[in-house]
Amino acid sequence: MTLSVGYAQSVITPSLERPVYLAGFGRNRRAASVHDDLYARALALRAHDTAVIMVAADLIGLARHEIQAIERAVQEQAPGVQLVVAATHTHHGPDTLGLWGPDEMTRGVDAGYFAHLKQTLATTALAAYQRLQPAALRAAATMVTDVARNARNPAITDEELSCLQFVDAATHRPLATLLVYPCHPEVLWDDNPHITSDYLHSMRRAVEQATGAPCIGMVGALGGMMTPAMPGNSFADAERMGVILGEAALTALAEASPQTVDRIDYRRHLFTTPLANPLFQMAMQAGLLTGALNVDGGLTTEASLLSIGDATIFFMPGEVLPKLGLAYKATLRAAGARHAVLVGLANDELGYILPAEEFVYPDNPFEPGDHYEESMSVGAEVGPALTAALDVLLHNQHAIRRSEDE
Repeated sequence: MTLSVGYAQSVITPSLERPVYLAGFGRNRRAASVHDDLYARALALRAHDTAVIMVAADLIGLARHEIQAIERAVQEQAPGVQLVVAATHTHHGPDTLGLWGPDEMTRGVDAGYFAHLKQTLATTALAAYQRLQPAALRAAATMVTDVARNARNPAITDEELSCLQFVDAATHRPLATLLVYPCHPEVLWDDNPHITSDYLHSMRRAVEQATGAPCIGMVGALGGMMTPAMPGNSFADAERMGVILGEAALTALAEASPQTVDRIDYRRHLFTTPLANPLFQMAMQAGLLTGALNVDGGLTTEASLLSIGDATIFFMPGEVLPKLGLAYKATLRAAGARHAVLVGLANDELGYILPAEEFVYPDNPFEPGDHYEESMSVGAEVGPALTAALDVLLHNQHAIRRSEDE
């Protein structure tokens, strides 16, 4: 059985009838209006006995235990299907983690909205799975410069836009386009009170208008932090950035030939890392962050790998710095991937993930200075642990392929 693809989307914009605390900058930033709707966009893939659904959600992030509950709901209706929920990390959507409420002791998550959100993510994923149809794949990558910068280390940037377009197997008509770019959706800055998906809104729209098919946006190794380099912080700037990315994707994909995909390979690796950050520890003790720690005080998280055609996607549970991201892409290419794609904030949000040699926890995490990323990371060990997880995933993938060839 060759590749089949299905797509579905749902609006996940919260109602403004109750206070909506916007996540990503300071506390008590309340939404005043909706500039553009937030979406859950689901892409289902199946070939032979492997099925995976990728959902891009216009949210700051979701904790792993919440995504596990969503996956269980999906599997009740579709046994064996695996789920990846990747947050786009917009800084202008509702608090879904708990850190951006009205004050430092109050969660910013609205329980009613959050329950509806989880149900919507599950039903959207299932709707995509129910719409499977034969598909082929176009894959491309292009460098898009001067729209993003590394605020921590300007010398290290990843400006690659990864483009996967699924087309009808017979007619090659576009069915859905997946774009991944490593940059925070924060063209609009901390004084913005309007709900928006930021530059992703116009990026998706530009592709959809040109192809007549839906577009899904995800983010890559955006730590560092990789932030927009637009001249201002207006909606016009966000619009322009998205259009630049969308048009670059269309140009790159126009040169890519459709490829038949006979199989896909998806596998996960669970690993543990200490929760060493005292700020995160305090947030859990105060009930702002939820989820259970292991008996040793560590966190169990996951990474996963999807191989499809000549592309391989590495799903990462947080905001990976570009130095690590570039190394991961090199590792994937050395393992045979023509197109090495990184997706961040996938199935967890652990904050920033740094190379161990760069990790210096600030003396005062409330005034971290040049080490803000360390103050918003679970700890120094998560970077090496994620690197080891990629090695395990690639080793297991190659072992399976060797056994199949034999």
